Amino acid sequence: MFTKNALRASAAAIAALAFIPAPAWADQQNEGAASAADDAGSSGIGEIIVTANKRSQNMQQVPIAIAAFTSETLTTQGVKSVVDLPQLTPGLGFTRTLVGTNAFLRGVGTTSAGYSTESPIATYVDGLYLPNSAASSFSFNNIERIEVLKGPQSTLYGRNTTGGLIHVITKEPGDVAAIDMSASYGNYDTVQANFYGSTPITDTLAVNFAALYIDQGDGWGKNLFTSSDVYKFRDHGFQGKIRWHPTPDTKITLRGFYDKVHTDQGNAVAMYPGSVGTDGSVYQGEYRINTRFDPHAMQRQYSVSLKAEQGLGFATLTSTTGYINNKSFAEQTQGSILGQPILNQGAIFLGGLQTAKTFSQELQLASDNPASPFQWIIGGFYYHDKTMILTDVYGTCVGAVCDPNPRLAPLRTTGFQKTKSYSVYGEGTYDLTDTTRLTLGLRYTSDRKELDGTLVPLPGRPNSIPALPPSVAPSPHGVIDTEVTFDKLTWRVVLAQDLSDDVHAYASYNRGFKSGGYNPISFTNPPSRPEVLDAYEVGVKSELFDRMLRLNVSGFYYDYKDIQLRTTAPPAPAGGSILLNAASAHIKGVDVDFEFAPVRGLMINGGLEYLDAKYHEFPNGTCTVARPVVGGIGGTITLPPAQCTLDGYRLPQATKFSYSIGVTYSVDTGIGTFDFNANDGYKSTFVWEPDNRLKQKGYHLINASVTWTPEDSPFSLQLYGRNLGGVYYFTSAANAGGNDGHLPGAPRTYGVKARYQF
Repeated sequence: MFTKNALRASAAAIAALAFIPAPAWADQQNEGAASAADDAGSSGIGEIIVTANKRSQNMQQVPIAIAAFTSETLTTQGVKSVVDLPQLTPGLGFTRTLVGTNAFLRGVGTTSAGYSTESPIATYVDGLYLPNSAASSFSFNNIERIEVLKGPQSTLYGRNTTGGLIHVITKEPGDVAAIDMSASYGNYDTVQANFYGSTPITDTLAVNFAALYIDQGDGWGKNLFTSSDVYKFRDHGFQGKIRWHPTPDTKITLRGFYDKVHTDQGNAVAMYPGSVGTDGSVYQGEYRINTRFDPHAMQRQYSVSLKAEQGLGFATLTSTTGYINNKSFAEQTQGSILGQPILNQGAIFLGGLQTAKTFSQELQLASDNPASPFQWIIGGFYYHDKTMILTDVYGTCVGAVCDPNPRLAPLRTTGFQKTKSYSVYGEGTYDLTDTTRLTLGLRYTSDRKELDGTLVPLPGRPNSIPALPPSVAPSPHGVIDTEVTFDKLTWRVVLAQDLSDDVHAYASYNRGFKSGGYNPISFTNPPSRPEVLDAYEVGVKSELFDRMLRLNVSGFYYDYKDIQLRTTAPPAPAGGSILLNAASAHIKGVDVDFEFAPVRGLMINGGLEYLDAKYHEFPNGTCTVARPVVGGIGGTITLPPAQCTLDGYRLPQATKFSYSIGVTYSVDTGIGTFDFNANDGYKSTFVWEPDNRLKQKGYHLINASVTWTPEDSPFSLQLYGRNLGGVYYFTSAANAGGNDGHLPGAPRTYGVKARYQF
């Protein structure tokens, strides 16, 4: 295991490498890279190649709204992990869930946490679908590119891509040896070290390896009850690939991954400003909580995937096999109940263990003749997942005084949800003329879900009330249907038109589908129905003024039905939640993305989104209102469903207006090159829950950095700052257990980073 002293010594050692000449072959490589940069600088904005259609294409010729970021863009813009992408992608947001995140894109997302449901914004890594999001896993420096595909991707990707997907593409082992390593130190005693190395072994075999270590030694805030630091983070992981080219037409890639995270940034819940809890708790100030013990969470995950590609002359056959094993443990307090005898002491303790084991297999056959007027892909996908969620819920006590309410009897719930999914798909693009293309795609999916589990008394623990008999059925059998199958046909229709060599227009109609499923820890909650989203979009992609300006504009309209929501308000059990379907929503908006290179060395990029996302029909919803404070005791009351009609209310995390603008300027001097970067990401006011009571005020996040690269040196040194305005914003807010809580985002952070590349 690395130590902080060793890492600090490593940073110094890397800095010393600035004065060591690079190997001759490294100089040649750097010269080649510089030449490529010169070419790009002389011709304006460089071409971006993406694989959104599961084949390499110029992003401007793909009729999908895409935000794509290369590794260098991510580095210069200060993006350290996937959760930082909203800084560069208007319309994208994340909600904190323990050690992971839930994505929202164009108003589409999920309010569920943990492993209980899959997100309608899918995440892929090198073509492998990830059923559980743990964004910290992507803090590696081996990322080649990240693509954010907006709108349903229901044909080629299919599984739970109702609102879009995030695809992380990592670097392939190269034919030339390369190393990229860095060490940084920042405030809050934050140490980070990254290593990436790649080397050929033979003419046909190459490997790469990446390692990550992050340790934030000091927390952003305090637990006033225990006097401990809170909002800390620790992560370490490894990733590697072996690429084998036994013949010119055959490529086999084996990828392995391991990551472990310890943090409380996703469950150190603080009272919402202005709210009073059911035990009298109030907002204690920025980055302050007041709980009986320190919350914490851990996630360990590993995965392995095997990708085999075989050229057949007329087409390429690709097989992608993957296995993912996730495990997460967390402990925290939820707000208390009315009448707790001691003020400011949480009355519900939540302990949880979640595991998921996932196997997937995809076969794909894609045409291989770019000169043909007809390009096609056909394939099949199998997916098997077994998720286990164990929760312990018990009321805490103060000394010998405990809450006797039987509803809070100490209970252990263990739920198992199994998913088997089969799908087949096909998509073809035909050139109607030299400038007009028609794409038709179709996918059929069959999902089978099963639920099993037990509900038993939890033995008494120190400071817990004695175990009482459970007051509900011990298992879901006989209470609800424990097996259900969802079959769905989804499609894609796109008409694309080249208006000139540099201007391309398209119109599309896509149907997205997210499977229904169970709430694994509620044995009286029937399965939710599938979500269906019909998306209509028109767009123009252009490169103007001799490729000095890239400007892409799209307008969209979504008809969103049977939206899946989760609530902890009654009739949800204490410490639990229920899964339900809203009726429908209408979403419309405009996306703009641009890159502008007016002079050599200067790049201005960014985008904006206007979004109008509201429930169209939502009777019998869940609405909470503040309870009058009596004797210092507050909390919330849940209104009867008949009194909660949410027609016309905004969707959670549907920011009406957001933008991002970044400026990068590079200047050569006698002592080397200086790269200056600044970025401003803005979100207007948005809501956290369907009843729109809890809101996040609009805010700016401003990041900046300056990087010095000595002349003819593989070394660079960077000074960076994030959230320079010191904005206090939330990464999540919700009503749970009758209390309003929130999780804060990172405060102002800054530091220095040393990097060595060859």
